[in-house]
Amino acid sequence: MKSSTSSSMRRTRRVRGTATLGGLLTLAVTLSACGGGAEQTSDDAPAASSAVDTLKLANAVAVDTLDPIQASANESIWMDQNLYARLVQTDPSGKEIVPDLADKWDISEDKLTYTFHLRDGVKFADGTPVTAQDAKWSIERARDGEDSAWGFLITPVTDITATDDRTLTITLSKPHAPLLADLAMYAYAVLPQKAVEADKDFFNKTPYGAGPFKVTSLSPQSSVVLTRNDNYWGPKPKLKTVEVSIVTDDNTRLLQLQGGEVDVIENPAGNVLKQIEANPKLRVDLFDSTRVDFVSLPLKTKPLDNVKVRQAIKAALDLGRMNTLAYQGNAKVATTFFPYQMLFWDQSAVEPKQDLEGAKQLLAEAGYPDGFTIPLIAVSADAAGQAQAVVIKDDLAKIGITVDIQSFELSTAYDKQRPGTNGMGMRYWTNDIIDPDEVATFGADGDGGANAFNSYWKDEAVSALVNEARSETDETKRAALYAQIQGAIADQVPFIPLAYAPFRYASGTWVKGFKVSPLGNYNDSLLTLTVEEH
Repeated sequence: MKSSTSSSMRRTRRVRGTATLGGLLTLAVTLSACGGGAEQTSDDAPAASSAVDTLKLANAVAVDTLDPIQASANESIWMDQNLYARLVQTDPSGKEIVPDLADKWDISEDKLTYTFHLRDGVKFADGTPVTAQDAKWSIERARDGEDSAWGFLITPVTDITATDDRTLTITLSKPHAPLLADLAMYAYAVLPQKAVEADKDFFNKTPYGAGPFKVTSLSPQSSVVLTRNDNYWGPKPKLKTVEVSIVTDDNTRLLQLQGGEVDVIENPAGNVLKQIEANPKLRVDLFDSTRVDFVSLPLKTKPLDNVKVRQAIKAALDLGRMNTLAYQGNAKVATTFFPYQMLFWDQSAVEPKQDLEGAKQLLAEAGYPDGFTIPLIAVSADAAGQAQAVVIKDDLAKIGITVDIQSFELSTAYDKQRPGTNGMGMRYWTNDIIDPDEVATFGADGDGGANAFNSYWKDEAVSALVNEARSETDETKRAALYAQIQGAIADQVPFIPLAYAPFRYASGTWVKGFKVSPLGNYNDSLLTLTVEEH
């Protein structure tokens, strides 16, 4: 299909500075952090003006890996954003694609050829130059590597060529609307090819890239120390060090914050937010997010293979009560599996209402008038998820379904959910890119590599819609396609969206400028954040 030999197909448009992707998120988020697009050479002196040069952040989840093509835990993903640069990146508001290692790019008129031009003098943290060959190798590794789960995002890419040290050309078999958004994703970070190939344990030691920080100490179950990368091409962080500790217990994290042992904690329990806010030395932040909580109903677990059973479970749930219990009303009831107000989120979708009589009728029609017993796998350290599980158990008991809640730590819970044979599963999703193609492919494309969030539901017509939508560059047509996809999930119920939840953080008032984007990453705020004496 490629016709690049035609003169008309060789015409290009040059993109400099930013690329606005049609308002890819309509969330009203105003962030004060500096974007990565500011010009500053790696020779500029670090702006070490923070009174305290170390930020101490307590995370709830251990590091699974710092290899960007394998990371699945959000906390690891968001750490990657500080270590590895990409060709392009997302701006702090989550609305635009802005330059990173590439300061400009050309797109052919037929949208089949993208040519990226790397900045002069960009370096990895060890001082070696970043080349187009590194970018080529890294993108191919993310697309084709056997350990990568992300190749499905850029399947239309047919060729990646480093024409010289600073020029990379990507060729497509067909237009691919989310390509720039895909390349801004952490998995497509540009890595130092020679260093990674030379050391099979590169990511288990002190991995580095071309981002604003590098790892100087790594103990995945307990702590990670990030140190400022003085070879970073952009604005130098005002902090010298970021110490990330792994503290899985909610109460312990809170006590450490109250005692000033740490500066920021993630995911404070919803029932203590008012207590935190009452302390004049502390602050609670509920950041707009792309998080969607859901319960998976895998078709490999009988009788969930019966659509009427799945519809009955959905009809039995009181999502408003669930939101109040899990988030004290600080979340929104989910109406579709797309993140709240993301591009192509279906504004016409109706909030589900509990209908116990309708649920009982559906169960009877499915052949289960007396209900059944089924496990529900939950994450033990997730207070919100535990509260949601309790409501699910209570609501389903009203229609004769007995729910056995089985709680495990996060990785074990997800391992048990993965085969789809062990009952329902409490999960959540956060988008990693600013285009909905990622969540649509994960949730609705049975061939997309994620088995429709491990529900093992598959509808060929819906998979075709997903692939048509990612190739469609007309936004009106894309919106219509995505509306059909969201409607199909609502009708077929392979999983039930429960809540649109904010990213929850608490911090000391001595921390100035900590911000989280709707995608969850906080790398932009670490460039300008300061910590006062306390």
